[in-house]
Amino acid sequence: MAESREVFISGPDHDQHVHGKSVLCASLVGIAIGGPLLGMMGLSFLVSVTLLIVSSPLLLLSSPILFFAGLVLVGAVASFSVAALMAMTGLSTLGWVVHQVRGGGRDMGFVEGLKEWAGYLQHDTSYNNRNRGWKEQGGGI
Repeated sequence: MAESREVFISGPDHDQHVHGKSVLCASLVGIAIGGPLLGMMGLSFLVSVTLLIVSSPLLLLSSPILFFAGLVLVGAVASFSVAALMAMTGLSTLGWVVHQVRGGGRDMGFVEGLKEWAGYLQHDTSYNNRNRGWKEQGGGI
């Protein structure tokens, strides 16, 4: 005598009754799809480990060559980085020299330059008029 079983699923919106046959079919479909995927994953892992074990002696024999090739590669990257940094520094210095030769104004420190730059940003006249007395008394930028 076959029994009809129901599974009770409660959700945020409403409650559902699902028959046992639906749950069994969904589980079988999940196993049918997931089983081969897990099998292929295991096979791929097994082949990777086998290739690593087979190629280990060759890697061990050629490791001195690979180590020094890696050192050359790291040295080349570091050299290009230093060259780029020196190029940026040279261009910055050249720009500063051109600015000084053209008489670009007084030589001000970093904070004074920021204060002058901030003065250009205050275009709102209502803000400037409102704070005029406060600035004349020594406050503000």
